[in-house]
Amino acid sequence: MSKVSVKFFITILLSLLLVNSHSIAFHKENQLQTNKKTEWDGSPDVKEDFENIAKQEFCAFSSKGKIDKIQGAPIKDSTTGKERKDEITGEPVFEEVDSTIITISGYHSKNKKKAGSILKPSLASMNLNANWAKIKLVEILKMYCLQDNIENRPSKFKGSYLEEFYTQVAKDNGYLKANSEKGDYNKKLLEGPEGNLILKIGIVINNPNAVWYVPDFLEKQELENKKKVKTAADKAKKEKNRKAIEKAKKDGNEQWLSENKQNFLDQLNKKLNQYNKKIEDLTKKRNFLSNKYLKFEKEFLKVNKLIRETFDDLNNPGDENVKKFKKEIRSNQEVYLSGIVSKDYENRLNKINKINFEKYKNYTTLKSLIKRSKKSEKVPNFVGNDSIKAFGFTWKQKKIGFIQEFKNLKDRNLGSGSDVDDSDMHTLNKEITDHIKIIDESITQQVLDLIALDEEIKNKTDWPKIAIYLVVIIFFGVAIYYVLTQRRKIKDIEEEADKKVGSLKNELENKIRNTSDQIKSASKDTIRLQQSSIDPKQTQISEVIPKTPEQIIKEKYDELVSDYSDALEDFSKVVEFKQKWQGLALTRKERQDGTKTILINSPRAFEKAEIWCLTFDEKYFAFPGSSVKFNMATYMNLDFEKAGRDFKGVFLVSSGSNYSTEPTVLRRGGAGFVVERTGKIIFPN
Repeated sequence: MSKVSVKFFITILLSLLLVNSHSIAFHKENQLQTNKKTEWDGSPDVKEDFENIAKQEFCAFSSKGKIDKIQGAPIKDSTTGKERKDEITGEPVFEEVDSTIITISGYHSKNKKKAGSILKPSLASMNLNANWAKIKLVEILKMYCLQDNIENRPSKFKGSYLEEFYTQVAKDNGYLKANSEKGDYNKKLLEGPEGNLILKIGIVINNPNAVWYVPDFLEKQELENKKKVKTAADKAKKEKNRKAIEKAKKDGNEQWLSENKQNFLDQLNKKLNQYNKKIEDLTKKRNFLSNKYLKFEKEFLKVNKLIRETFDDLNNPGDENVKKFKKEIRSNQEVYLSGIVSKDYENRLNKINKINFEKYKNYTTLKSLIKRSKKSEKVPNFVGNDSIKAFGFTWKQKKIGFIQEFKNLKDRNLGSGSDVDDSDMHTLNKEITDHIKIIDESITQQVLDLIALDEEIKNKTDWPKIAIYLVVIIFFGVAIYYVLTQRRKIKDIEEEADKKVGSLKNELENKIRNTSDQIKSASKDTIRLQQSSIDPKQTQISEVIPKTPEQIIKEKYDELVSDYSDALEDFSKVVEFKQKWQGLALTRKERQDGTKTILINSPRAFEKAEIWCLTFDEKYFAFPGSSVKFNMATYMNLDFEKAGRDFKGVFLVSSGSNYSTEPTVLRRGGAGFVVERTGKIIFPN
């Protein structure tokens, strides 16, 4: 190419959709630069030769060789052999080495294109627009670096074969010098015989060997065009393949669902039926429990009324046996007809009645799983991350699928809460049943026995009392008769009595005196006789060894333990046991770390309390209440979780062959009791 300024007003429309018109800039002024590798060794003598080679190879407007510094190998420390690091950045330090490059400007691509018979000034693929009224034919030819493929690419235009080649092209298209048949490539493009049509028709190229090269400023656009064409072709191919795969996958998806979905739904519904049956069973138990509580309430009111009316209607309230019955009945009434116990039952039942059996976690999860499974029409939703191969495809998704969810669920019950609720209902039902039985045995039956006793006393003929009444009547009758008859003789008797008083008095005094002397004499003889008959050996008094305080305490403690065992075995003895040993109902108070466990008064009745406090001689002992043994299954559940929580710091909980206990030693402390020595509870294996 020549060094003459060839002005091209060129611009690139980067998108096929862009319709703005721009002017083509001169290739010289709008040229791009790039560095190319070269075999030049840096010698000034051959520098120009290599520059011309580069200019010729890339059809460049200019080329310039230069020596540049580039990054070499990392610098290593001569002592340690490790790579040297920058003291500030800490990055590796590299050597700088000389490198020769050729910088070319206004260059063309090395890849040639067949010109064909027509070369359009503005190729559609390049989308080139310009101010065509000022553009010369030669500028268009140079812009595309039009060449003859069988000729060597010249480094300069002037003096090269291109002048003759371009002259022929000008002639073939009617661009002639004035008054001559010789072609003139310096004429403006639109001054040709075709005028503006040249932009649509194109420039005629008769040379079959003609090729052209993409200029630097259009090279990027050409690459993008190629990519677009390739991308469009690839996209069309992928879309076609995708649709084919999608159809096959859709067919396989429908086939798998038709073979497996309904069977899976049947399994889900079967499990749901199991859950529904369990919920129905829990509902029946709750209804039965509610009826049992109503029965207890009726019994509670009925027996209280029976006691009140019986006591009011007694015929013999003063009878000792009747009084004894009444005292025992009142004692049992305080224990078994307490409003506190009734309120406790009511609160527990209300809590149970609020439970929604259909809200257990596993039940709601299964319902959701059935709903999602019915709605889904995608195999991956069922198989999840356990991939399966079917109908030529691998079905899989990142999260677990419906089948995996059901595997985790099918061997489970309604949920841990259902077991607890079932156990609570069973426990409450048993407590109420036992309570009703105790009321019947300990109160109702006693009241009936009292009524029978009162009737028996009422209907029994009291002959001794009747005899006394008759004697009294006879006595008073005789007395009245005597008084009436004697009054008549009173005057006669008074006179005779006065006469005899003096003689009778003297006679009586003599008799009294003689009798006194005889008594004194007989008393002395008796004493002498007793003294003579006593064995001296029997006069020795046996010495009694007194018991030590420790022996007395041990005997009382043994008696306490024995009474406690009896109370555990026979619930009717609990009241007597409590009264004898001054029993208190206690409960555990949460303690701060590092402090001793505190026990305080429990709101529950002594008979229902978990901890019994018993005392003698200002010594306090804590025993597990009878409810602990009665409900040992609850305390033993989940590895003694409840027992460990309720008796923490009070009793050590373990298991053995039989149920047994050791008391906890307490001392008074503030408003409660402080644990001095922990006891033990051993539950049976």
